[in-house]
Amino acid sequence: MAEIAKIKKEHEEGWRLASVSGGEHLRRTLDMYQKLGIEVFLEEVKPEECAGCTERYKLGNETIYRIYTRAKDEQSEEGHGRQD
Repeated sequence: MAEIAKIKKEHEEGWRLASVSGGEHLRRTLDMYQKLGIEVFLEEVKPEECAGCTERYKLGNETIYRIYTRAKDEQSEEGHGRQD
């Protein structure tokens, strides 16, 4: 239950579900978000928790993550994070 509460709190602070990914695609996605200046929060999930096809992840023995994003400006607007 604590994990669900943490995710709910993150959503209340401006986090949005962007994607579900793993392996090399996850690395490319995280690199892209970093270059765009977008903050990322990862939540590990089990294949059975995901809708859609997860066979590729299972076959590659890859960990699957939900990727949540928010603009860095959203964090500072709420009084969190960096102070300019």
